[in-house]
Parts: sequence; C-alpha cells; structure tokens
Amino acid sequence: MKILYLLFYVFVVLEATEPHKRVARRQATGNITNPFVQTRREAMIRRRLAREPPRDCSDAPDENIKTTCLMIRAMDTQTRRRLARQAMRNIIPQAPAGPPNWLQPIPVPGNTRGQTAYHPYDCMTITCLCPFFAGRIVGGNCILANGQPLLMSYRKEYRMMTEDERNRWHRALNVLKRNGEYDRMSYQHFEVGVGSGAHSGPGFLPWHREFLKRFEIALRMVDPSVAIPYWDSVMDSYLPDPRDSIFFSDLFVGMPDWYGNVVSGPFAYWRTLDGRAAILRALGREGQLFTEAQVNSIVSQNTIENTMAFTAPQLGCPYPNNYGAIEYTHSNIHLFIGGDMKPPSTSSNDVIFWMHHSFVDYLWELWRQLKQPRWYREVAYSADHGYCTNWLHFSYGPMRPFPYLMNRDGLSNSYTDQMYRYAPRATCSLQNPNCGSPYLFCDTRGYPHCVAKIKINGNCMGFEAYDSCYAGRCWYGRCVPGAWARAAKTSELNNETMIPMELFEAALEEPKKAEIPLIKSIKVEFSTPLFNDCFNRHPCCTAWAESGSCNSEPEYMGVYCAASCHVCQPDYNITNPCLDRHVNCRPWKEAGMCSGASADFMSENCRESCEKCELDREDQCTIDGKPVPVPSTEKLKESIRDYSIEKKVKDAVAKAKLVRVSLKTVENLQKSKNLIFRSPRKSKRSEMKWLKPRKSLCTKIRVRPESKMEGTLFKTTFQDEGRNV
Repeated sequence: MKILYLLFYVFVVLEATEPHKRVARRQATGNITNPFVQTRREAMIRRRLAREPPRDCSDAPDENIKTTCLMIRAMDTQTRRRLARQAMRNIIPQAPAGPPNWLQPIPVPGNTRGQTAYHPYDCMTITCLCPFFAGRIVGGNCILANGQPLLMSYRKEYRMMTEDERNRWHRALNVLKRNGEYDRMSYQHFEVGVGSGAHSGPGFLPWHREFLKRFEIALRMVDPSVAIPYWDSVMDSYLPDPRDSIFFSDLFVGMPDWYGNVVSGPFAYWRTLDGRAAILRALGREGQLFTEAQVNSIVSQNTIENTMAFTAPQLGCPYPNNYGAIEYTHSNIHLFIGGDMKPPSTSSNDVIFWMHHSFVDYLWELWRQLKQPRWYREVAYSADHGYCTNWLHFSYGPMRPFPYLMNRDGLSNSYTDQMYRYAPRATCSLQNPNCGSPYLFCDTRGYPHCVAKIKINGNCMGFEAYDSCYAGRCWYGRCVPGAWARAAKTSELNNETMIPMELFEAALEEPKKAEIPLIKSIKVEFSTPLFNDCFNRHPCCTAWAESGSCNSEPEYMGVYCAASCHVCQPDYNITNPCLDRHVNCRPWKEAGMCSGASADFMSENCRESCEKCELDREDQCTIDGKPVPVPSTEKLKESIRDYSIEKKVKDAVAKAKLVRVSLKTVENLQKSKNLIFRSPRKSKRSEMKWLKPRKSLCTKIRVRPESKMEGTLFKTTFQDEGRNV
C-alpha cells in the first residue's frame, strides 16, 4: 500500500507541475506573457534603481561641477547616439595595407611600439624621430645637422622657464599657427569632442597624453629644443584675484580687452577655428583654478576607478558619481578661463589649453609613480562596463582618430621613458625663501609655498609684506610701479630697513608705466620642415589616376592614392621610378617589410631599398592584359564617408572628385569645342581665365598650376547647365 500511495503522489505532483513547465517554456520563447512575473521583475528593477544615485547631475556639490557634469553627459549622449547609428548600418572601420608599423599587433609591449614609424607623430623613441629631423645615430645618440643632440623634452612650469626657453616656445607656436599645423591639430580636438574616447570617461587621460605628445613633436620639428610647459594654476589660486596674476600678462599668455578678445601679447589676434579674429576669454566668471587640496586628493587616490573615472555613468552602473575625478576638477579651469576654453570643441583655440593639460598629465604621471609599480602602469585600466561608459572608452577601444592605436596604448611607460620628462613643481622653504623665478615669490606663512607674482595695478591685498608685485611694489593693497621691491618684514626699524627720503618722495609722485620688452628676437639655428604626409599606398595608383579613378572612386583614391590624385603636393619627384620616398625605407627593408602585408606600400615608396627599380609598373598593374581594378568596396566607402571624423580625410575625398586635366588636354578641348583659350602667364600665380564658349557647353573654366613637376597639371572646374562635373 505504501508503494501505491507513493506512486500516486508522484503522479499527482507531475500532473500539477507540467502545465507550469509548459507556460515557462512558452514564456521563454515569447509565446505568452505572465503579467505577474513581469510586474515582479519591474518592481525588482525599480527597487534597485531607487538605491542608485541620480544620473542627471542633480546631486552635484556646486553649480560649477553641475555645469561640467551636464557638458560631459551631453558629449557622452551624442557619442552613444553616433555609435548606435553606426551599429545599425553595420559599419566596420577597415584597415587597408599601409606602412609597416601600422600592421604591428595591438596591444604591443611598451618597448616595441613606435621604434620605427611612418609619421613622426607615431614615434615613441628619440631613435625613431631621428631620421625625420635629418639626424644621424652616433653612439646611440641622435646628432642633428647643427651638431647638437636631439634630447628628451623637459617640461617645466611656465614661469620657471628661462627667457630664451619661453621666447622659443612662443615662436614655435606662432610658426605652427602660420603654417596651419596648429589649426589642423586643433580641429582634430574639435572633431573628437564627441565620437571618441577623448572625453566623458576613462579614456580622457590616455587620449590627451597621446595628443600632447603629437603636438610636442610638431613643435620640436620647428625648434628641437622646445617642450610644452605646464601651468601650475595652484600658484595663481592663492592670489586675492587670480586674474591679476603675471600669467595673464603680455609676458606670457596675453591680456584680453574689455570684450574678452586677446589683443596683446605673443598670441594677439590669433584667428580661431570658428572664424573669430582673436582668442576669446572670460576670466573668472565661472569655475576656479586648481587648489593644493585638489592636487593632494588626485595623487592620493588608491583605486584606478577613482583616477581613470567613469564621469558619465548610466543607470545600472555599479560605481557612484565621482565629482572629485580629475576630469571634473580639470574642467573648473576651463570654466575659469571661459570663452574659447569653456566648451571642449573650441578649447584648443587657446594656447592655455596645452599648458593646462600638460599639468593634468603631470599629475596623472605623479599618481602613477606613487601608487603603481612599473609593470602595473601599463596594464591597469578601469573596467569595461557598458552601463558606466560607452565602448569607445573601453581599454581595447580605438583611440580615434589616431591610426591603429587603442586606449590602453596610452598607458605605456615609453612616454616618460623616451619622449619627455617633467621638472618638479616650484618650491621654497623658510631657510631658502626663493622660488627660482622672477615671476614667483615665496609665501612663508604657514607651510611655505610659491605664489605667482601680481601684475601692475593688480590686487595684492594681504601680501604687502612680500615681494608680490612684478616690476613694482604692493602699496595699500594695489601693485604700483616702483623703483624697488618691498623688503621682507622686520620687527624693528634701523638704518638698514629705513626708506631713504628721496625714494619716499619719489613714491609720492605720479607713477610711471614700467616699460617691459614683450618678445625678444631670438635666433633659431636649426629647424626641420614639417613631415609631408603625401604618399601613395599602392603601386598602381598612378595608372588608376590616369584612367579616371580619382573621380569614379574618390573615397579610396583620395585617401590611399593622394599623391597621384593631387590631393596633396609631394616633396619628392613622383615621376622617378627608382627612389626611396620615405626616410624609413632602409630600416623597414632591414626588418623584412619589402614582402608580406606591406608589400604594396614598399613597392611604391621604397623601390630602391627593396630592389624593385627594374620591375615594370605596368606588369604590376595588369593581369592577363587587363588593368588591376581599384580595391574599393561599398563597406570601405561607407567607412571612409561615415566613420571617419578626420577633416583631412573628408577634404581628401572632396579634392579627389575634382577634374584635373593637363594643358594639352585643355588645348585639345579648345580645338574640338571652339573654345577661346589663353595660356596662363608665366608667373607664380596664374589668374582665373574667363572663357566665352557656346552656351550649350561650358560657362567658365578656372585654370591654375597645381605642380611644378614635368607635365604641369591644371585644376579646372566645368559647369554644364548648372551641374558641376
């Protein structure tokens, strides 16, 4: 009987549970919806979200942090939307064959990346930079053409630089501004405000480290002795009004006028990316400068998530809002400068951007040295969590727009081992109350520290007992021009501390303006031309260009056949069939790069080193008597058109679409269509020639020389019944 009862019980239980199993299976497949289960799940989610901090910046400690938080979240939102659109189109960025270093595996150890490079900005060692500076390696050192060694950059505090160093820094910046490289790199920062890992997450620090390195290399190609100084704004924050700091004077970054335009100093009337005639600043209206407490907080963090922080977490992120993160703290300085510096998109218009971020990078490196062992610095990265940041901030996310780099590559020790080092911050003591600069003074009250000097007419309230005014003295809380600086405060009056009567009477007279030379003329003994990135990536580029592919395939040809399509002007003879066009051809040949994935690039640009001078290009570009087709695919076109955020790429595609004809072609066109054609004058600049053709054909032709090589080319624009051809 017991056995029968047991069997009956099992049967009843199975019958009772079977319908529930069927319902569960149907729920899993989506055939039925249980409102009770859904309601319970939603309630669990609501309870979990109720325990999370708000993700709308409403819990920010003050208005400045809230403003920064809203900007960071806006950039993150736009980036996520852009990534969603790209995911819907299934756009995958492709990497066609290029220079050898582009094809190295990623990630790479710190001692291998950047040993040889296609572009000098990709270098990570001085040895790699040497050939781009026309130097030679002697005993392991790079010796330049003027006999001086090419050394690592030494980044000092701006006020600690010598007069010669500061003037060289100013001159190099102005040279970059005039030749367009400054604006090109500034536009690069403008484009990555969204759509990259530059802001709103853990990639902020490594991205800007790589960006600063590239900008510094550009400066050093103007003057190899130049390094990006850092601006320790802590020394300015001690002043009653930081706007009166000597930093904001014509000796350094210049002064704005009543409307905020920088109209004096070494960077006066710099035209900005948005077309303004001068840099715009709005000092002190928002934000604040770095404080010593904030610096101590940054370098004392114990977790990687608090340093490389999630600054735009979404609902579901297990990490709390971190308003003390370095990305938030550094944004206060952007707000304090105001004007162009406030929004990330235009902040690089102002030269203060580079010095401010140099100090941020210095603080990050200081934290790395204090808190991480050497081996751990190159592997420690915040967790790849989709609810905490978008995937472009992941450790293996692409460091756009830098080619073939990832965010974790910015952790390499090679930056400070090979490329640059930082000078320590200015310090002083009771025993030695000297900061080592005529633009700083030592405040010995409490813990001795260095403070920026105050410019004439500035507020010096509280610093009357110190040499706080540059080229003047503090007189009743105001800096006035004077023949002497106030001596240190003493407890008794004697003959040594008494003010002579003639000086006292002179002080009562109307003060005269101190004449201070703004910029000294300096002589730069050595200067390297900027690297001309104008190379074909395939040996058939010339044949494709002659067949009209520059117009039919502008995406591929504009990017990978730039020299043949005249998108850029090469600095080598493109008609020479046996020439090493790149400075690194021989090192690449020794590394065995003439074959394999880089064979196309080497066959086009390193024919002498790879011993391919006797190889006929026509044989390379034909198969069974038919020309090799352009390796362009729809996915590659979409990648170039939509995925790329480089203005240079977009311009290259646009230029490749222009029709280019030689003078002979224009003459033939004249004969066949009865055009009235006049050859351009033999001058450096040919004028626009207006033709009077038949109405049914053309309305105008613009002719101008495009190359000084054999077979002079001309760019023409045809308009047929309102349609550009």
